[in-house]
Amino acid sequence: MRLDGRVTLVTGGAIRVGRAIVQTLAGDGATVAVHHHGSADAAQALVAELRGQGRRAQAFRADLGDDAQLASLVAEVERTLGPIQVLVNSAARFTRAPFLETDAATLDAEWRLNARAPFLLTRAVARGMVERREGVVVNVLDIGGAFVPWRNYAAYCMTKAALHMLTQVLALELAPHVRVNGVAPGTVLPPESLGAEERERLRARIPLERFGTPEDVAATVCFLVTGSDFVTGQVIAVDGGRLRGTP
Repeated sequence: MRLDGRVTLVTGGAIRVGRAIVQTLAGDGATVAVHHHGSADAAQALVAELRGQGRRAQAFRADLGDDAQLASLVAEVERTLGPIQVLVNSAARFTRAPFLETDAATLDAEWRLNARAPFLLTRAVARGMVERREGVVVNVLDIGGAFVPWRNYAAYCMTKAALHMLTQVLALELAPHVRVNGVAPGTVLPPESLGAEERERLRARIPLERFGTPEDVAATVCFLVTGSDFVTGQVIAVDGGRLRGTP
């Protein structure tokens, strides 16, 4: 299945992994709604790039932690582009803090964007998908939280674990006409603050002996959207085999 003309909303779609997902799905013919919060310039530049390639794209700003803005985002996308047929929940916060130093504000902020927003946004979009008897949702998780615990990321891992379970629950509740899956990236875009020695030690733990790229994640998202329609409730680790590599 190609995405020709299918309206696709990608949250956090202006930068990093979200940007690659937008580019890949647009390249497959999707009409893309590029959501952003604080990356207006990047979103507009991406939309201009896609339009220059003959693609249909539009940028939309919303704070997904604000219920009113979240609801308005769905309404505005559908008013401008048409009914949303594909939703990719990619926006996320990633805060490093030891557990004993993680305050309530940090926990609440991670929860609002990483878990609560996908819940509410999917609920808003899925109503129309169920009525039309067609739709695809892909959640972007992380191997941290989805599969393994990470030290110093308790709030982040907890929210991604919740998103993992939500993916499986919604695959049951929204079947048979709406499929819900997830991707869990491993080491993709490692922090620039890492020293050369630490980066090499991290890379050595990956059986494929390289870091992942945003395009690796985007290609997997595209597979879950356009590939077999007999796949739902799955979370695919895009990690170069790290989960099976050297601990």
